[in-house]
Amino acid sequence: MINHHKLTVTSLLFAGTLILFSSCQKDPVPDPDLPKETLILNNWIHEGMHDVYLWEQFLPNLSPNKEPDSRAYFYKLLYQEDRDSWIVDDYETLVAMFDGVQLATGISANPGLIDNNEVITIVEYVTPDSPAADSGIERGDIIYAIDGQSLDTANYYSLYYQSTATLEFADWDGSQIIPDGRKITLTAIELNQNPIVHSEVIDYQGQKIGYLVYTQFTAGQNDEWLQELNIVFGDFKTQGVSDVVVDLRYNGGGSLDLSAYIASTLGSVTAMQNNDVYVNLVWNEGYNQFWKGYDMDKDGQPDGEDSEQLVIKLPTSEFNLNLSKVYFLTTANTASASESLMVGLYPYIDVVQIGTTTYGKCYGSVTIDDWADPKRHNWAMQPIVLKYSNADGYTDFVNGILPDYIVDDKLLYAEPFGNHNDPLLAKALEEITGIAPAKKKSIRPEVEFYKLPVPRKQIPERMIDWPVKPGKLELF
Repeated sequence: MINHHKLTVTSLLFAGTLILFSSCQKDPVPDPDLPKETLILNNWIHEGMHDVYLWEQFLPNLSPNKEPDSRAYFYKLLYQEDRDSWIVDDYETLVAMFDGVQLATGISANPGLIDNNEVITIVEYVTPDSPAADSGIERGDIIYAIDGQSLDTANYYSLYYQSTATLEFADWDGSQIIPDGRKITLTAIELNQNPIVHSEVIDYQGQKIGYLVYTQFTAGQNDEWLQELNIVFGDFKTQGVSDVVVDLRYNGGGSLDLSAYIASTLGSVTAMQNNDVYVNLVWNEGYNQFWKGYDMDKDGQPDGEDSEQLVIKLPTSEFNLNLSKVYFLTTANTASASESLMVGLYPYIDVVQIGTTTYGKCYGSVTIDDWADPKRHNWAMQPIVLKYSNADGYTDFVNGILPDYIVDDKLLYAEPFGNHNDPLLAKALEEITGIAPAKKKSIRPEVEFYKLPVPRKQIPERMIDWPVKPGKLELF
């Protein structure tokens, strides 16, 4: 069984050395009008990016001593194909969020337009034991007004993302929004968010089918969510499930090591016992060579191509189900470690993907805070530092992974998780047994729900202690 130490690679090396591979020249004459704090931030960004960035060779020649806006300077440095590097000004809050702890009400919702151009927000799921769950809010609930204001394209973002708000709910009758009279006031709390939103063993057509709705690959602060995940897998194993459906519709990623563990649990027992390759990692040229020459496993020899920073292998899982086929439910919100779970399993078992095309992220990044002691600032940057591929070399799915069966996640007509009328789950049950669930008849005409942009929290994939800059770094 995996434990938290398996999820953390610890090797604090060369703490006195600041930069390994940076050979760039900085402008020696700072702009006298720039504040000292700005110069410190800019040079920290400059040094970090020229050291670890995957596309380090393509960094533009911009002097950190001439840029008045540190945040803008960071984004000016990014490679044209990079849509995933980012920077924040609150490192501690970022780390807590990576552990699943965040100021939140427990609602994951998506705003959108319906046919008459009216903005509504539909609840995708509710985190267990959250203020939203305690208030009775459920998947599929429609929010049409907040704090007495109807939602529109100009206000939906600011109204929804408040620490305290009164939500007003409605029904959709097929042609118009009808308020149902419910008003619920929620206040965000520091919430340790359980990523297991739903799990059960479905007895369908005489077969036992494990079903797991999973929203983040995180072990939790004290392995609490890893332990709960093991309870779910233990139940699947005890009940002798023949197939498993993993619902990753709203999973933006998480721990790459935890993803490998889940792959070992679901997949071939032979591949697990052989400790076969899950994914290979490629860094910039400087770090590719560094990891090959470094003795991270402390056996007295350079690690070479087998370095744990260059390859992640399938770990042991006492709950291995030895499946020959596994089913995944996906949307455009399925990203990063979620995609790696499917991709990493390709060489070993049949992967059946149902839903819509995934986000498309074959890259990883690290969290870099200030390496000075004492720290000079509380910022953190999350630059892309590597690309991953599976054991067969499959990668570069930057346009997303296309499903085997295209089925829309009809959020406007959302069913509870586990309901056989859920179109994605229904398709999985049909593919498993050959018999489609009877469709619920509806007299309401279906209309399109056009989703509007909504920020998704960034999620880490791996934690390492950086070999040149002291402190934990997140890889996602």
